[in-house]
Amino acid sequence: IGGPSLIRAAAKNHKDVTVVAHKKDYPSLLQILKTQNNETTLDQRRNFAIKAFDICTAYDTAISNYFHGLSIKTAFAAGEKKMRYGENPHQAAAFFGNLEEIFDQIHGKELSYNNLVDIDAAMQLLYDVTENILTGEIVFAIFKHTNVCGIAQRKNLLESWQAAIAGDPESAFGGVLICNAPVDKATAEAINEIFFEVLIAPAFDTDALLILQSKKKRILLKNKQPKNPFTKTTSSRSFLNGILLQDADSGNFSDWKEVGGRTSNEDEKADLAFANIVCKHLKSNAIALVKNKQLVGKGCGQTSRIDALRQAIEKARQFHFDLHGAVMASDAFFPFDDSVKLAHENGVTAIIQPGGSIRDKDSIDYCVKNNLAMVLTGMRHFKH
Repeated sequence: IGGPSLIRAAAKNHKDVTVVAHKKDYPSLLQILKTQNNETTLDQRRNFAIKAFDICTAYDTAISNYFHGLSIKTAFAAGEKKMRYGENPHQAAAFFGNLEEIFDQIHGKELSYNNLVDIDAAMQLLYDVTENILTGEIVFAIFKHTNVCGIAQRKNLLESWQAAIAGDPESAFGGVLICNAPVDKATAEAINEIFFEVLIAPAFDTDALLILQSKKKRILLKNKQPKNPFTKTTSSRSFLNGILLQDADSGNFSDWKEVGGRTSNEDEKADLAFANIVCKHLKSNAIALVKNKQLVGKGCGQTSRIDALRQAIEKARQFHFDLHGAVMASDAFFPFDDSVKLAHENGVTAIIQPGGSIRDKDSIDYCVKNNLAMVLTGMRHFKH
């Protein structure tokens, strides 16, 4: 009782007082006192004070969350980790949290700000797929700038990697890779052929490590959390003079309503569920084209839905995919039936979308007339 008050009071008086609020800082303080004749500098006292205020903030936030009934886990308690720079070299950056709780870094350079942003996106998609639709198969995904550019589910890791990289081998350059199975020698040899920033896996075989560690700066992370212990109930972002807070987009669909000219078959259902989750993790407006649990084309970050589809079709053509029998997922409703028509003209046989447009009937009628399957999920997945 009174501990936070003492720490806060000492931190406020850091001009004259050295406050050490975490036992992890004891060794550094002892070293300072040993080398500086039992004295601390003002800058050193200020740095210790910052850490003390972070701990007090975490304490107060935890109490506030308890009384609000929230489950937000503040990161400040873990202290600050300064980064080389932020999103760009002219931006300073820091991470507040405990990476060691999630990963063991077994090789490579220090993680950057952009690495962490992509890693977060990759982990969220991996958890979403493995916890909701994975049925004994292995998933491999490739991320660039928080968008998935290749993903596939297969019976073994090498096949999963080969299918994922085939989806967009150009965009995979310099990407973040993630899988849910131990990396073996054969897969490591295949992965080693490209340049990538980060590889996340639950384990690495000895032979695989020898291959992958051939590049000094390449980052290898062992994922210690195969199941998601960090389910987000809220998400936040800064806004001008405040903070925006919302419920996390934790669902995938609230309904599965077949409204097309026929009911989707079992293979289409599996691809539709897979495509729906992949599309959820793309920047809006987003379209995902999937065939045999492989992302064969995607359009994201477009200002019109039809442009997102055009981009997805062009990607599929660029890498020689046959879209006949593919399925399409959209992160939001179709305002017109133009996207459904274009998808059909290019071979798509089944579509999944949230619905909710005042012109839903136009898209549904086209599917009925042309014997296309269409599923309405009742759940939009905008991502800005």
